[in-house]
Amino acid sequence: MSNRLSTNFALAASIGMLAMTIASWPATAQDQGVVARIGDKEITEAELATAAAMYGDELAAMPEDAKRSVMVDALIDIELARTAGRAAGLDQTEEFRRQAAFLEGQALRAVFMEAEIAKRVDEAAVRKAYDAHIEAAQPVEEFRVRQILLGSEADAAAVIERLKAREDFTTVAKEGSLDEASKTSGGDLGFMAKGTSLPEIEEAIAGLSPGEFADKPVQTAFGYHVVQLEEVRNQPSPTFDALAPQIRQMLEAQAAQQIIADLRSSTKVEKLVPDVQPPQADDGHDH
Repeated sequence: MSNRLSTNFALAASIGMLAMTIASWPATAQDQGVVARIGDKEITEAELATAAAMYGDELAAMPEDAKRSVMVDALIDIELARTAGRAAGLDQTEEFRRQAAFLEGQALRAVFMEAEIAKRVDEAAVRKAYDAHIEAAQPVEEFRVRQILLGSEADAAAVIERLKAREDFTTVAKEGSLDEASKTSGGDLGFMAKGTSLPEIEEAIAGLSPGEFADKPVQTAFGYHVVQLEEVRNQPSPTFDALAPQIRQMLEAQAAQQIIADLRSSTKVEKLVPDVQPPQADDGHDH
C-alpha cells in the first residue's frame, strides 16, 4: 500500500461516520463550494472544514495543499463506503446503531464542552491570569558580558594592559579574539542568567560594576578570557502575546475538568467496575 493510500485509509478510519452526520445538515451559504463529486453526491467546503477542524491535527506536519487533498480523498473514501454500506443494509444493523450513538455522544460532548469553556475562558480571563503570573514571578537577574579569548596567559595579560591604556574593548576583541562566534560583535556574549555561563567567568565579574573589566585573565578549558561586565538587569517578563496561548490552554484544561466535576457532583453516578488508576508513563526518572 502506498504512503498516500495508507494515510487516506487511516484518516478515513479516524473520521469514521463524520460524513454521514454532516450530510444530514441543512445547506448554508458556505456549503456552496464543492470540493468533490461522487455520483450525485457533492462534498462541500463546509464538510471539509468540519473534518479538518476535528482531525486536521493528524496531518499538521503536511503542507496546506497536501493536507487539503488528503482530507478530500478521505471524505471521498468515506462516501463510497457509506453508499456501499447502505446498499448492503448495514445502516439497519444493531452494530451500526451502537456506533452511531457513540459518535453522536462524542459530537454532543465536544460541542457542549466548547460552548461551556468559551463562557469561562475569554480574553479577559487570559489577561487576568497573565497579570497574576507576572506579578507572582520572582525577578531573574541577568548580566551582559563581553570577552576576548586568547591562547595564552601572556597574550591575555597583554590585552589587559592595552585596555588599561584605554583602548576600546570592542575594537580589541574584533582584532584579536579567538572566539569566532563573538568577535564580530566585539566579544558580546549577550545577556545570561546566573548559572548559565562558565562559572569561572561568573566568578570574575562578580565584583565588577558595569563598564569595568577583570584585571586578571580568566582561565577555562577554552583558553584565557579577558572579560568585561557590560550591564546588569532583571530579565524582562515575557509578553502577553508570547504566553497567552499557553495560558489559554491551561485555563481551558482547568475549565474542562471543573465542568465534568460539576456534572458528576450534580448527578447520581454509579461506576460498576473497579476504580483502577492507569500506570504512570515512564518519563525516565525515579519517583
